[in-house]
Amino acid sequence: MSAHEQERPHVDKYIEALREFLRQPSISAQDRGVKECAQMLSEMMNRFGISSKLVPVKDGQPVVLGELKSGRADRTLLIYDHYDVQPPEPLDEWIHPPFSADLEDERIWSRGASDSKGNILAYLAAADVILRRGKELPINLKFIFEGEEEIGSPHLPEFVENNKDLLRADAVVCCDGGLDPSGSPVISLGLKGILYVEMRCSAAKTDLHSSRAPLVTNPAWRLVWALNTLKDRDGRIIVPGWLDDVKVPTTSDLEIADRIPFDEMKLKEEYGVKELLGGKVGADALRSLLFDPTCTICGFLTGYTGPKSKTVLPKSAFAKIDFRLVYDQDPDDLFRKLRKHLEAQGFADIEIDMLGRLEPSRTPPTASIVRAAAKAARNVYGVEPVICPNSPGSGPDYLFTKKLKMDSIWTGCAPAFSNAHAPNEFITRSSLASGIRYAVETIENFADPKL
Repeated sequence: MSAHEQERPHVDKYIEALREFLRQPSISAQDRGVKECAQMLSEMMNRFGISSKLVPVKDGQPVVLGELKSGRADRTLLIYDHYDVQPPEPLDEWIHPPFSADLEDERIWSRGASDSKGNILAYLAAADVILRRGKELPINLKFIFEGEEEIGSPHLPEFVENNKDLLRADAVVCCDGGLDPSGSPVISLGLKGILYVEMRCSAAKTDLHSSRAPLVTNPAWRLVWALNTLKDRDGRIIVPGWLDDVKVPTTSDLEIADRIPFDEMKLKEEYGVKELLGGKVGADALRSLLFDPTCTICGFLTGYTGPKSKTVLPKSAFAKIDFRLVYDQDPDDLFRKLRKHLEAQGFADIEIDMLGRLEPSRTPPTASIVRAAAKAARNVYGVEPVICPNSPGSGPDYLFTKKLKMDSIWTGCAPAFSNAHAPNEFITRSSLASGIRYAVETIENFADPKL
């Protein structure tokens, strides 16, 4: 009987452990259940044979650390992920309650199932599988799980800075990823950065009758006009100096991107749109997704938004905007340029607060952890992995690549279109089972000095 066949009877145990994990809410944006979830995770790690401790964070959520030492290996792999989840709203769109972890039609339905508690469980189970074989660990393993990724990891930079020696390793697997729509695992060699801001404009001390519009500034219009100076109708950001530090795409980036399967018809079907923005198709659409900086209005609130009509001149308006950044843009520098731009455009009265910032990151495609994961993907899934020069998403990867000077990949086992951040999030039994094998083989492959 092969090692993989021996592992199959244990999958049900891991499924039930995941469902227990999912039933505990951990909504960082609402500070709901996060500390309780951290304690649960630490206890689960200990049950799986991983020495674990919960580290409190001042004014933040706990970091959960773990370690498994090998008696015969010098190489160390650090596993990163986050145990916090997005808010489940809108609640009325869920088929199953968002923290029920109902198992139906081979799917486990829950907030956090694919982003990213399922991925955490896959790597904990992988360690358990290796230990159950009764052999010495091929490498040392370290684990770091944070509880604030979904709100921009505000306390992780300081934690990493204060614990460099504790976190030191030869490479990092950030297991907060998933599968391509083709079914191949995605291995991202970096992430976009992010600058998240709130812009607020205020005028009168109270809402006024809209007949007073000739006399009193309308903050909603002020904010609309200010936002209109940030990008043109082709989607290009027009803040002076915004693109000065852009270093991508390189020739190597484009070569890697051209090997990525891209099914625009499937995307349009899943998103329910007739065409992609600007009529982009094929390689142009993919390159835009991977390499273009973005400016997105995530929310806009002002005045009366209830049923029927109310003639009102609002006293204030605010918008939340995220800017996705490409290598090597600096969010702090861009925040200063944004403030200077608004002042130059006559909008010094608009307040700007930085709500989050993450730097972009990069890992070379020749890194040994890339080769280890790619070999594991081929063996477990029977296909070539999708190697991405960078992910269009954002995360704290730069802390590992820039601050700790380690190679890092973002990968995982979450199914494509699994409704992460949306109602009816799910993971499947089969994707978790394959994800455990993928994690096992990635760990074992990384022990090979030839890779």
